[in-house]
Amino acid sequence: MGMFPEDAIIPVYKLASLWTAEGFVLDIESAEDYLMDLIHSNVVMVLKREYNEKVKYCQVHDVVLHFCLEKSRKENFMLAVKGHGCQFQSLDWKGSRVSFSFSEELSKFASLVSKTRKPFHQHLRSLITTNQRDSIGVIPVCQINELRLLKVLDLSSYYVESLWLARLNPLNQLKYLAVWAGTFYFDPQSHLPHIETLIVTSCFYDVLLPVSFWEMEKLRHVHFAGAGFDKQGLFEGSSKLENLRILKEIEEFPIDWLDVLSRRCPNLQQLQITFEDDEEPFCPKLESLTQLQELQLSFVHPRILSGLQLPSNLNKLVLKGIHIESAISFIAELPSLEYLQLLDVCFPQSEEWCLGDITFHKLKSLKLVQLNISKWDASEESFPLLETLLC
Repeated sequence: MGMFPEDAIIPVYKLASLWTAEGFVLDIESAEDYLMDLIHSNVVMVLKREYNEKVKYCQVHDVVLHFCLEKSRKENFMLAVKGHGCQFQSLDWKGSRVSFSFSEELSKFASLVSKTRKPFHQHLRSLITTNQRDSIGVIPVCQINELRLLKVLDLSSYYVESLWLARLNPLNQLKYLAVWAGTFYFDPQSHLPHIETLIVTSCFYDVLLPVSFWEMEKLRHVHFAGAGFDKQGLFEGSSKLENLRILKEIEEFPIDWLDVLSRRCPNLQQLQITFEDDEEPFCPKLESLTQLQELQLSFVHPRILSGLQLPSNLNKLVLKGIHIESAISFIAELPSLEYLQLLDVCFPQSEEWCLGDITFHKLKSLKLVQLNISKWDASEESFPLLETLLC
């Protein structure tokens, strides 16, 4: 907890991924169990819950944070550093974990430090940046590459103009990588054999995922700010990402690739895809993804969904840019659906939406955004278990 700055809103998925990467716990599920123990002991506070009551964001009191920092200092477990961006290089960092919090203040000492690059300690296991305040043109990759024991590298608060993933290949123990880059190159030579979590945010251009993407067999969580598959990479070979559970923000995805994706990633639990083409009819068949729990389908052009087939255990569904009347009956019949979000959906026949005898038997949360209708006709019978309605 001391890796996060004071009053930080901590995403549970990130905390669980960090614990797993460090080897403190075996998997994400175990991490969530330990976190609940801390919450029940009033050590960690709950800030926000998911639709299914799982904790989404948490926080620690200042007193707890200071205890963490003092304990870490005494046991040489972690070092929390605060300074200007040019100090992101210090030889004086001790401990196996460093959390660097950016400050806008530039001291005289910092000015001197910025003139000469000092190497990082080679024993570092985790290097995390916090506070989105600073930016540089180039990450000191040549120095970071010396950290051959590094398992966690979080540069998501340290903006860089461009980054080639292959340049981090020497970090062959890396399990968690998060970056904030204008351009991110997932070049064919990229290969991090133990990588489990890969998060890339704020890209100006979509990331092209080559065939080497499928060689990262331990990948569990992949989240881009826009990415697309190289066609040759998707169809070439037969390797699977058996461990992949989360795949988010895949852009311009061809409809006829869904079947291939289902075979490549059979154990997906969360999937987020945007379709750009407007080929008709559109018959998405994802029923083979039997582990899928959360799905987001977005369309650049309004689409009619025909023959929609989704796994029966799906409990969260987000649809954007569809003709809702073509799919609403099927959606209502999903036996496990608890959360439904409709964004910028179309009603081509009229400006009214009448549910009639359609019933969402398990739905607990409904979010309606930009429906473009003047009247919505629904009753309590339509949503017998509804607890939350956002419009």
